This record gives sequence, C-alpha cells and structure tokens, in this order.
Amino acid sequence: MNYRKDVQMLRGIAVLLVVLFHINVFGFSNGFLGVDVFFVISGYLMALMYDPERKAEFFTKRAKRLLPAYFVTIMATLLLGVLVTIPSDFDQIAKQGWFAIAFSSNIGFWLENSYFDKAAFKPLLHLWSLGVEIQFYLLVPVIFWFLKKTKLAGYLFLTITSVALCFFVVGISPKTGFFLLPFRLWQFLFGFGVAAYFSRERIAASDKSAWVGGLFLCVILYIPFFNVDGQAIGFWNGHPGLVSLVISTATALTLLFGIPKVLQSNLLATLLERLGNYSYSVYLAHFPVIVLFLYEPFSGTNLKPSSLSQTIIIAFFVVAASALLYTCVEARFRHGQAQAKWTIGAVLTIVTLGAVGGALQTLSLSPQERNIYAAWTDRAPYRCGKLNRILEPKSVSCEITAAVENPSTRILLVGNSHADSIKSTFAEAASSKNATVFFMVENGPLMQGGIDPQGLIKEAIARKVSTIVLHYSHGSVVESALISQIEKVVKLADDNSLRVSFVMPVPVWDRSVPQMLWQEMKQGKLLSSQSAIEYEGSNKILVDALSRMNQKNFSIYKTQGVLCKESCLLTASGGKPLYFDENHLTLTGANMLRPVFDDLIQRVIF
Repeated sequence: MNYRKDVQMLRGIAVLLVVLFHINVFGFSNGFLGVDVFFVISGYLMALMYDPERKAEFFTKRAKRLLPAYFVTIMATLLLGVLVTIPSDFDQIAKQGWFAIAFSSNIGFWLENSYFDKAAFKPLLHLWSLGVEIQFYLLVPVIFWFLKKTKLAGYLFLTITSVALCFFVVGISPKTGFFLLPFRLWQFLFGFGVAAYFSRERIAASDKSAWVGGLFLCVILYIPFFNVDGQAIGFWNGHPGLVSLVISTATALTLLFGIPKVLQSNLLATLLERLGNYSYSVYLAHFPVIVLFLYEPFSGTNLKPSSLSQTIIIAFFVVAASALLYTCVEARFRHGQAQAKWTIGAVLTIVTLGAVGGALQTLSLSPQERNIYAAWTDRAPYRCGKLNRILEPKSVSCEITAAVENPSTRILLVGNSHADSIKSTFAEAASSKNATVFFMVENGPLMQGGIDPQGLIKEAIARKVSTIVLHYSHGSVVESALISQIEKVVKLADDNSLRVSFVMPVPVWDRSVPQMLWQEMKQGKLLSSQSAIEYEGSNKILVDALSRMNQKNFSIYKTQGVLCKESCLLTASGGKPLYFDENHLTLTGANMLRPVFDDLIQRVIF
C-alpha cells in the first residue's frame, strides 16, 4: 500500500486527543473519542494489508509490529509497580497484566467497573483498546471470507447489525457497549469498507475532492466540543452512541477523500505526521507514566496533576518514555526477524512478576500494615456479580441468597453502592432465618434514570416480596429529593400491602479510611475523626423527616449504635479497616451491622 501522510496525521490527532484527555487538560474531556478514530483507521489499514493467500505473513507482521512494545510496556509497569505501589494496588496491576497477555484487557475491565471509574488502580487501563484491536485482527480472515461470499449486501448487514446492537446495549449497559468487540465492530468496518469497496489504495483522485475530506477533518477536530457522557445510558448522549457514529463516519470519509495538499504542507501537519509515526509507542507509554507518576496509596487511578509544573513534568516523561519505547523496541523489532523465543520469555516474565511481586512486597510488612493494605480486597463480588450480568443482562434485580422452596419471607434490598457494600452480610442474616433476598442497585437512587418508585414497586411485585429494604449513602442526592421519593415508595408500597424498612446511612469520611490509617501509622497521628454528635448532625434532616412519616408499613433502623457510639469507628477490634475507601464498608464493616440486620429480618418475619 502507498504511504499516506494524511493517515499519519489522523493518527497523530487521535493519540494527541487521548493523551490530553488522560493528562486532564482543560477542554479535552472528550479526548477519549480519539480511540474511535483509531478503530476506523485500523479497519481501513487491515483491509489494505490483508491478503488471503498470505495469511501467515499478515499475522507475523502484526505480531512484530505490536507485541514487542506491548509486552515491554506491561513488564515495565509491573517492575515499577513492585517498587512504588502497595501490595493491594500491585495485585490489581498483576491481574491487568494477566488479562493483557491473553489480549483480553477489554474483557477484564468489562468484568469490573466503567472505563471512567477512578476508584480502582488501573495503570494498564488503556490496553483495553488494544484488546479490541487484536481481537478484530483475528477476525479479519473470517470477515474477508464472509464478504467474499456475500459482497456488499453482507458488508451492510454486518455493519448495520453491529451498529444496532451497539446502540441497543448502550441503552442497557454502557460499559458493555464500550469494552466488547461485537459492539465496536462497526467502527472497524467503516474504515474496512472504504478500503474494500472504493479502492485498495488512495481514494482521493484530485485535490478538489480532497477538500471534501478536509471538511470531515473539521468534524474530527471538533471532538473537544461534542457533548457526550461516557457513562450515560442511551445512545443519544452515551458512548459509543450518536457522537461515535458521527466521529466514525467523519473519519471514514476523511480516509475516503483524503486531506488537501495545502493542509499537509505546513509545520503543524509535519508535527502531526511525526506524532502519528510514534503514535503506537505514545499510546502504550503515556498512561502508565501518568498513573504511576501521580500515584498515592489508596487513591485509585489519579489523572489530575496538581499544578502546571507537574503537568509539564508528566509531559516530559511521556515524551521520553515514548521515544525510548519507539527507538529501542518498536522500530527495532518491526522490521527484524520474528522473535518467538523473546515473546515467550516476555509472557513468562509478566506471569512471574505478577505472581511474585506482591509476595515480595509483603515480606517486611507488619500485621497492622497487612490489615490496612487488605482493605481493598475485603469486599463482596461487585453488585450482582459477573455471571448474572452475562446470563441475565436485562434483569433489574438478582437473587443473592440460596434459593429455598418455602422461604419464611422474600425481601427486596434496594439502594446505591452503599447497599452493595452491605448486601453479603444482609443476605447471610436473611439466610439464617430461611428468608430470600433480591438485590436491586442503581447509582441514581429513586430517581428517573435510576430506580424510580413505580419501577421499584413493579419489581417488588414481580419478585413476590413482602418487604422492601432501602439503604443509601448520606449526600447521594439532595436530601429533600430522597425524602420525597422515599415517601412515594412507602405510599405505593402501602397501596400494594408491602412493608418498607430504611437502614440509615453509615458514617462517611472526607478521605480514604485506609489511606488515613496508613498515614497515621507513618506519622503517628490520625488525620480525621468524627463524633457521634457530628454524625447525628449530618443526618438530622433525614432522620427528622422519616420519623414524621408515621406510616404503619414503614420502619427505620439505625447504624449509629454500632458504628458511632461516642466517636465513629474506623477499624474493628482486630485492627481491620471498616471501609475500603472514604465511605463504603468493607465486609468487616458490614459484618458489624449484623445485629441490625438480624433485628430487621426477625421483625419482618413475625
């Protein structure tokens, strides 16, 4: 295929958008859309490069082009992780590395939280897109065969089906549409179609037609100004959704018509071309550099430099690491001989580092340090668990107790992430009384777009429960709005002969509890405290409003007597943290509320 400067410019623009987004530069909050540009370009290039008669050569070239720098990035991140992170954070890097060597980073992160969630420590998060790309490469021979048999009709069918599935899934689970190849395939096919059905070389026949491509380039450059919410439900403002469709279409048409020569003949175009040449190494190196440079224990994935000078330092290290990776690894291996032994060695090194690194870190830890570091893993499976998301993607609630033939009662536990943190202990308390518990969770509590009162009651009736138990965090929404919605739930529940119980919020803190305990251990002083009086004051409006409801079918259960008698507790008697961040209980913390749950369940049974 002929060299195209304009394609390299597009790659330069795409990687620049992503890097500026990750460095948290103002005005580039939508820079993640640069990955959409990459996907279209990748589909275009693979259609030009693949030859069915030379399949082995295609995969060999892809391996030499991608794998050396890819594996070096993972190894370097693990090595630095051993040196600068705490064991609980390193364990997360190790897990990410293991998914990465199987080219399934996107699946690993899909099994966890959203791409935009920063609570977990994810220095290899950016490898999700390479997981999608490599999975697409493996499908290229199948796609070629299918399109050879079905022609343009098959291409249209495959593309439209993928778009439709993507938009449908984004209305149910945005992160599923974001991470998984079937719902991203259409973006690759947009570029693939340009190369396969219009030309196997450059399309733009004249500079006049290239101006059409220049107009679509403007759409790509408009990315920072698009209004898109990466976590929104619904294709109209979620991602990948309508904005992704616009960006992908603009990229495909820019590839089709090209970019005018006059726009390629200036210093800026030359810089973008050079950046495009380095784009793979820049993409690989930048994210671990940013995350590890800004690393603080128990702070998750921090992407916010504290000052302009810190941003400049990060940019310097990104440039240096990218240049080193390109010069010493990418450029060296891509045109050399196949290095099968080197690849096997790299994989074994990653597996060994992941398995041994955490153990090496813990050798010199005291019992107190081990307790603190273990807080992040002292948690139940996330929400309804991975298996339920796969088997019942449309389910509104899930059963979290073992099924019994004749349960003493059926309970629906409803809330946000705070309900998620207590669900296992609550389910154990219910199981001890032969009760069945269903779990319904949403971050938008009792509001349209989250769990609305009518939908809650509908689910309760469908599950044949007798009691709804609500639990939300303090400040999760404006208290007046939450109180109003609770009143609606209680009224609707009474109309349907259902009881409602509200478990009061647990104490929350102004910073990560494990981090406070760690710094207390290092500095000898506690950085934050909270008295029972302060806790009462922060929840007074909610308590007073709920106490005035006087509904026979409504009960309140307080957590203060357990977690906040005189001063609010941070640890259990054995020194284990009660929270894994600033406000979510660990299993240890939730287990302290077992007497409250036992009392609640006993009362709803009799």
